[in-house]
Amino acid sequence: MLAFYPDTSHNPEWALKWNALVEQFADKPVQLVWITGENEKSLLPFLRKHPLKGWVFHDPDGATGRSYGMEMPAAVIVGMDGKILGFDHMMLPSAETVAALLEGRTVPHLRAEPPKMPRFEDHKPNFPPSYIVHISPTKHENSGGNYGGMDYSSFQRYDLKDMLAELYGTTAIRILLPSALDDGKRYDFEIVLPEPEDTESKYDRLRKGIDEHFHVATTREERLLDAYVVTSSGGKPPSAPARSRRGGGFSFSSSSSVGYSVMRPAGISGEEGRSPKAVGIGDIRSIDVDGSMDDFCRTLERMLDRPVVNETGLGGAFAFHVESGQSLQNDFLERLRDELHLVVVPAQRRTPVVVGTTL
Repeated sequence: MLAFYPDTSHNPEWALKWNALVEQFADKPVQLVWITGENEKSLLPFLRKHPLKGWVFHDPDGATGRSYGMEMPAAVIVGMDGKILGFDHMMLPSAETVAALLEGRTVPHLRAEPPKMPRFEDHKPNFPPSYIVHISPTKHENSGGNYGGMDYSSFQRYDLKDMLAELYGTTAIRILLPSALDDGKRYDFEIVLPEPEDTESKYDRLRKGIDEHFHVATTREERLLDAYVVTSSGGKPPSAPARSRRGGGFSFSSSSSVGYSVMRPAGISGEEGRSPKAVGIGDIRSIDVDGSMDDFCRTLERMLDRPVVNETGLGGAFAFHVESGQSLQNDFLERLRDELHLVVVPAQRRTPVVVGTTL
């Protein structure tokens, strides 16, 4: 079993797991091989403090992984006859995997092909280059996404509201469509251009293509709407500054998650049981956002049944982390007020929206 770890010294917890695995199967007919391409300047001091058991090989050029056809790290499992049994995307095979293979049992998660790096061209539609926007009922039943390169865009399994929200840089709750088009149907929106264009040019073509296909005119307007208004009690900012999150050489200025609870009738599953498109503020039970007040409001708005308006006047970046207690009673709004000095109330406000009018 060959485990490929390009960066060994930054994974001490995996080194401990590796040593435990080697010890567990020390008397079994299996060779566990750790292969790393890390620079010796950081690798050797680490190995002196954290010796690795089993076989350890240094391959700074990555030739071994390439010889197995790999473009991303994984574990390669080779049988007694020298034939590849499979590739384990976990990189460090589990004890259960090793035991199953030694007993001759099938391991379902092993892959027959080596892992490949995702490429921009993987999702490029197979259309002749043109300025035509192709819109069709989605061909992707269980998954979708937003893919693109300089000369194409492919939005897979989007409904019309989500697509327009993407193209106009807003949220779905600010997209107002005729009821006949607000039906939740999912489409693939795609274009393959003769020449590369910037993102805004591609988005402009997609917006025009949607207007033509659905026979609507979409425009930006301001309307008086029911909203949730966020203010700061006593002018105090949230209590904690934004946290720094770094990984793999990249720095992330903001990250976000929202937790909610919605009671569902028993027996609801499948498409009917998926996450709701919008919930009320009373259903929100937690939020974790690193960023500005606008980031906080946009994160809430993506889950809610009306726009969220920032009237705090607070600038800068903060850590917004609030979680309701474990009881059935939801005290999220009270904790938001007490811990971060933020108040959310329903009110009416003039709000920028995108309106679709049937032609």
